[in-house]
Amino acid sequence: MEREGERGDASIRELLVWCRARLKYAGIEEYQLEGELLLQHVLEIDPARMFAGINDPVEPEAAAELRRSTDRRAGREPLAYITGRKAFYGRELEVTPDVLIPRPETELLVELALCWVSKHPEVPPPIRIADIGTGSGTLAVTLAAELGAASVDAVDLSPAALVVARGNAMRIGVEDRIEFYEGDLAAPLERQRYQMVFANLPYVRSDTLEAAQPEVRREPVMALLGGEDGLDVVRRLAPMLEAVVDPSGCIALFEIDPLTFAGTADLLSEALPTASVRVEKDLAGLERCVVAEID
Repeated sequence: MEREGERGDASIRELLVWCRARLKYAGIEEYQLEGELLLQHVLEIDPARMFAGINDPVEPEAAAELRRSTDRRAGREPLAYITGRKAFYGRELEVTPDVLIPRPETELLVELALCWVSKHPEVPPPIRIADIGTGSGTLAVTLAAELGAASVDAVDLSPAALVVARGNAMRIGVEDRIEFYEGDLAAPLERQRYQMVFANLPYVRSDTLEAAQPEVRREPVMALLGGEDGLDVVRRLAPMLEAVVDPSGCIALFEIDPLTFAGTADLLSEALPTASVRVEKDLAGLERCVVAEID
């Protein structure tokens, strides 16, 4: 006997009930919301259309695709990899398994950058920005869109990640303001000077990654793992900073794990002795960003 949602003529309601139940059984915490998002993605409809047509039948091909997508999520594949997109700072960005999924905590770096710009009207446009470890281009694209008068250089070691980043720049319409470089940390930027330097580097400690949720372990290890103490990549970048920051005025922002804030702050203080260094917390009250400013 076929279960509800598995018939060939199942309605949106029946498929939604089935999808939520499947995700709940698999231990997905936000199974109700994620069930809706999967259904909206497969049917290419918005929430209003979904609920307005809740009793409408679904084409068998679409129903089969929803079941496959639901099974993938039940297997703890990240939702963003299934839908191929993730919202960040009010924009939809493309994501693939080649890149780290954008986190809402990273929006703190955008807020801090915009605040710095508002307090420094003397900085002549275009503001020069370096995004080191750009991944999907999340920060580079967002800052180019938010600031307008900005010139962004974005670097990543992964060619596959840069394909995604370039696609996001085109998707948002800021490709003319961003140059992408394949290379190691700040090495491609050594002849430039920047008023803003962003680094969302691999900072997860080895023991933390081993204990992480299954979804996190499906993301690129190269974009996550920061070594035994989470600081391996920060140690390599810190000595490069003095050669790329604008000595007349700049801000460097490093996203961090709350467990590594003290070590990151020490490394930045040593690398930029004329900078004032502080730690900023996210909305959850956790240390999330180390900021170094030169005035």
